[in-house]
Amino acid sequence: MKLVSFDVWNTLLDINVMLEELTRALAELTEKEVSEKVMEARGEIKGLRKSKRGNPEKALEESQEILAKKLGCDVEIIKRAAAKATLRVDERIVIKGAIEGLKAAKERSLIIITTGNVMFWPSAYTRLILERFGLADFIDKQFYSDELKAYKPMREVFLKPLEYFGVKPEEALHIGDTYAEDFEGALNAGLWAVWVNPDAEKVERIAEKGFVVRNAGELGEVLELV
Repeated sequence: MKLVSFDVWNTLLDINVMLEELTRALAELTEKEVSEKVMEARGEIKGLRKSKRGNPEKALEESQEILAKKLGCDVEIIKRAAAKATLRVDERIVIKGAIEGLKAAKERSLIIITTGNVMFWPSAYTRLILERFGLADFIDKQFYSDELKAYKPMREVFLKPLEYFGVKPEEALHIGDTYAEDFEGALNAGLWAVWVNPDAEKVERIAEKGFVVRNAGELGEVLELV
């Protein structure tokens, strides 16, 4: 194993904390009840991407426009709310086990990257949050769908970062919380894969090159097995 790729949201950072602040900011800016519309927009976007009907070239813009349409507001309001949310999140956003997982990879001298999708806010904001709470100190390079012009589970979103480092798929492992996007996407691209499932009972092999863990902090146990 030469490289470990981490999904960000719900693997390292808690998406619910960010969405909570985004929803609060949107409510302030629109003076509307927006929670249900935000969840509807998320579901629609995930459906578009799963069916490959979304536009990888405009992954961020597309999601912002969908949310703006549901709220009946200008896209600028979505952008402002995302900025406010980024400024407001606190230490609750760091998921249990995140630092331990990053340390486990670092202790084995592995290349550490992020491979993340974007929705509603640009990858630059995710970078800021990772810096603010010290997670970026463990990461060698970050890759996101708005920069790669592709999104998980597309093969290229996993393979382009590996090409950058000259690493073969079988020499890399991706860990993430979404079964279709992260686990199946990584396996289909030829990588090893780890599914973060808080409901799992233990660290367990669930495919020839796939494992399940309860949180990223159990990554060290997986790395002993691959």
